[in-house]
Formats: sequence, C-alpha cells, structure tokens
Amino acid sequence: MLSAQEALADLLGGASAAELDEAEAEVQAALEALDAIENPTEAARMAARAELANAKEALDDLQDGPTAAEIELAGATVLAAEDTLDDLMAGHSPEEIEAFEASVVSAEAAVASAEADLAELGAGQNSLIVMYGSTPAYRTMKLGLSGDDVRQLEENLAELGHGDEDGFAIDGVFDEATGAAVRRWQEASGQDPDGMVGVADILFVAGPVRVGSWSQGIEVGQQLAAETALATLTVIQAPVDGQMSTTQRVIAQVPLSDRDLVSEGIIVNVELPDDTDIAGTLTSINPSPVLDEQTGENAVEVTILLAEPASEVWIGATVDVEITETLIEDALVVPATALLALVEGGYAVEVVAEDGSLRLIGVETGLFVDGDVEVRSPELSAGISVVVPR
Repeated sequence: MLSAQEALADLLGGASAAELDEAEAEVQAALEALDAIENPTEAARMAARAELANAKEALDDLQDGPTAAEIELAGATVLAAEDTLDDLMAGHSPEEIEAFEASVVSAEAAVASAEADLAELGAGQNSLIVMYGSTPAYRTMKLGLSGDDVRQLEENLAELGHGDEDGFAIDGVFDEATGAAVRRWQEASGQDPDGMVGVADILFVAGPVRVGSWSQGIEVGQQLAAETALATLTVIQAPVDGQMSTTQRVIAQVPLSDRDLVSEGIIVNVELPDDTDIAGTLTSINPSPVLDEQTGENAVEVTILLAEPASEVWIGATVDVEITETLIEDALVVPATALLALVEGGYAVEVVAEDGSLRLIGVETGLFVDGDVEVRSPELSAGISVVVPR
C-alpha cells in the first residue's frame, strides 16, 4: 500500500531535473545523427568510397582465384611441413642414437677425469711432468695393465734411475716391480707414492719441446669469442738418422661429433696468421676425449706434422686447421636460398632470361657449404642470373 502511494506521488510530482537533462541530451544526439545522414561531410563520403573500393577488390580476388605464385608457395609450405612431420615420426636413426650414446660415454669420462683432476688439485698434487714417448697418456696406469703407454713409462723410469731393483723389466706390463719403481719416482719428485700414474701426472712428448709464448692479448682463463683459433704451433726436436732434426707440429682439438672425419695419415691445410698456407699430415689422435671449454662440447686432440717449417716468428701463435672431407672440382653453386621446392618433389631455381622474363629450371642438389649449394642441370651454366628471395 505504501509503495503504491509513493509511486502515485512521484507521478503527480512530475519529472526530476536529472531526468529532464538526460532526455534533452538524447534528443540532441538524435538531431545530430539525423543531420549527419541528411547532410554528410566530404570526409565521410571519401571514407565510404574507400570502403566500397576495398570491398570490390576483395570480391574480385575471390572471383579470380589464387595466383600461380600463391599456389606454388602454398605447395612448398605443405611439402616442408610434410618433411618436418616425417622427420618427427621417423625418430632418430641407429647412427644418430649410437653417436648420442658415444657422446654420453665421453661426457661421463670427461666428468670422471675432471673430478679426479679436481681432487688432485685440492691435494696439491697436480704437477704435470713431461716424459718421452709417442703414445699419449690416456688412462691411469696401475697394477695389472699393459700396453705401449706402460712400456714408455718403464723406459722413462729406467732412464731416471728408478728401475735398478730386481724383477724390473721394460716389457710393457705394469707388475709389482713396475709399481715399486713408480713409488720410488713419486717419492723422489715429492708426489703421493700411491703407485699409480694418471693423465694429470705426466705428459708424453716425442722429444725435447720448445713452446712459444701466448699470442698477444690472450691470457690464461680469458673467455674467447666463438671461432677463435685454438691450435698452438710448437717446435719439437727429435733424432733422425743419428742427428737432431727440428720439425714443427700443430696440436688442435676436433669436435667429437667430427671424429669420423679424421684419421692418421690424412693431409690437412694449416693457415698461419699471415694468411699463408702449409700442408700438414695428421700423425696421431688422442683416444681420450677432452672437454673444449670454448664450445662446451667434447673434443679429441690431434697432432699435425707440418710438411715444411714455418717462420720462427709464428712459434706459439694460434693457427687455423682446415680439414677437407669432400672436394668437388668446378662445381656449379648458387645461394641455398635460391632453391624452390616443387609441388611434385625436388627443387628448381628461377632464372632470368635475356628478355627479362623468368622461368623455372629443375636441378639436382649436391653439397651444402657455407650457405651455398651445388646444383646440376644441363640447362644451367656459370654466369646465368638466378632469383634469390630477400
């Protein structure tokens, strides 16, 4: 009853000032909208014309259908997606899995070696001693082992005067007598006489060595940029035909993933800091992988004998080592980005004719090197202009 009486009183009292203002604003907005429709401005007409033109262009594009270039690009995109899907579905090949497993084993060996080196550093027993020998120290030599590395160790122990005891023989077998000689040598040189010799204890070299100073601007512990040359040129004196002969060698690290590319006896190219080249022969490969601190990957250390001596000014300098896996003479190459994937499979390049027109030529691809690709086609020859998308 009270609510009905209040509603009746509101109706009899008339509209409030706020309600009157709101109603007047709505009337004014309606008048302005009507005026804009009856008297449009030039800007409004131009905007409407532009919208109409865009709509007509869109309609024409739909009626004309896609262009040949659009169809080709879409087909190439589909092929690339199919290849990617096939790669994902196929998984890794047995060779890739084997390489991954080898990397894991190498990484575990590197960690174990690093932990052993760290333990020796903590104990203050990391003094590296040089001994003569051609086989690298690649393992911890201890009781029960045998091999060329053990024979080299025994030869050095005898030369140092620690092999005079009964039972000691240079036979490549690490027996009790060899262990006793090792302990005598360790005591004489201030080491822990544990009777074992690890890779952090000795370094086998072929003969007396002379190592040059660090390259200018390089310090121990410095962080170097990617692709910085890491090989070090050294001079080694060794007896040849009864006389001391000076040879020059390069010690370099090859990524473990490229281990299959190198073998003893292959010819490599060594580029000196003055851009001159000297041929070299890879003479040895250290079988124990090491961690390349510059790349964070495992690597193998290789020794390269130079075919001719370099100038002594480069002793101790860093050099670049180039290893050629495959060499193709007079190959025809184009930028890899010039390749176009064909809908029916394979690749083509777009060439420019003398009259300026364009046409596609199917090609067979070969080696990919530094952004270029080898192409083969009877319709192509050196000097023909090809289209390279930006």
